[in-house]
Amino acid sequence: MKIEVTENVSAVSFNNVPLNKTIMEDTLKTVADAGINVDMISMTAPTSEIFSFGFTIDDDDMPKLLGAVKSIRENGGVSPMINSGNRKIVLKNEKMADSIGFAARVFEILNRLEAMILMITTGVSEISMLIRDADADTVVASFEKEFN
Repeated sequence: MKIEVTENVSAVSFNNVPLNKTIMEDTLKTVADAGINVDMISMTAPTSEIFSFGFTIDDDDMPKLLGAVKSIRENGGVSPMINSGNRKIVLKNEKMADSIGFAARVFEILNRLEAMILMITTGVSEISMLIRDADADTVVASFEKEFN
C-alpha cells in the first residue's frame, strides 16, 4: 500500500447545473484555455435534469481561475464554490480490486475521525480524497496505522 499526499489543492464545485447544457465541457475548456491543469474530476448522477460537478486545481493557479470565472459565469450562468488550502490523499494498492471491503474500511476511518471529505475519485487500484488541511495529518497517520 502506498499513500501519496499533495498539499495546497483547491476544490472547485458547481451545483445545480442543467443537464441539457454543455456547462461542464465549456467550463473545463475555459479552465484549460486559462492554462490551468485540472486533477480530480467528480460528477454526481443527474436528478431532475440537474447535476453537480467539481474538480481540483493547484492553489497556485487560483489567480488564473478567478480570471476564468467571469467567462464561465457569462457562458454557463453558473458560479463555482471554491475551497482552497486542502490536501489530496491517494491510497494506492494493486490488490484493491480484489479486496472486498477495502473502501468500507477507508470510509470507516474517515467517519471515525470526522474528517471533512471535499471530493472523492476512484480507480481500479486507488482511492483519491480531497480532505481539508486541518484533518489531513490525522487521516494519513490513521491510514498508515491501519494499512501498513
